Amino acid sequence: MKSGNYDAIILGAGGAGLMAALTAGQRGRRVLVIDHASGPGKKILISGGGRCNFTNVNACQTHAQERYISANPHFAKSALGRYEPQDFIDLVRAHGIAFHEKTLGQLFCDGSARQIVAMLMDECDKAVAMGGRVDFAFGLDVRDVAHDGKDFRVTYGNLSATRRA
Repeated sequence: MKSGNYDAIILGAGGAGLMAALTAGQRGRRVLVIDHASGPGKKILISGGGRCNFTNVNACQTHAQERYISANPHFAKSALGRYEPQDFIDLVRAHGIAFHEKTLGQLFCDGSARQIVAMLMDECDKAVAMGGRVDFAFGLDVRDVAHDGKDFRVTYGNLSATRRA
């Protein structure tokens, strides 16, 4: 468990939280991921009957952005254009994880969803080689999030961390 100053504090070590952490960490940022669960990717581990539907090859089809709700209607288009399903598929392949396609372009691990969680954690570990760092705090509830106009302070367990502006 860590206290201190971070470039990013991510609440939740699910798929989105781990992707955000590894991306920021690999861009040289110091990141803290806090989750009340005892370890990372708990929902990933149970999804798809334990084999995890890790992406859908059709997620970036023309007009797919219309399926997402956002205050900024162009956000989904921008986000989907910057990181496509093929990017994640390439990462899965680079880690030697076998997978198969099911109905409507859904991709599932041939083995266990644990492989996806291990891959995401491994990618978080790679942040150190790129000048960043990803710290984890598991099994701790977030008690407070405060903003003083400049910095965010997150209190979790009996610790706190600050995201400096």
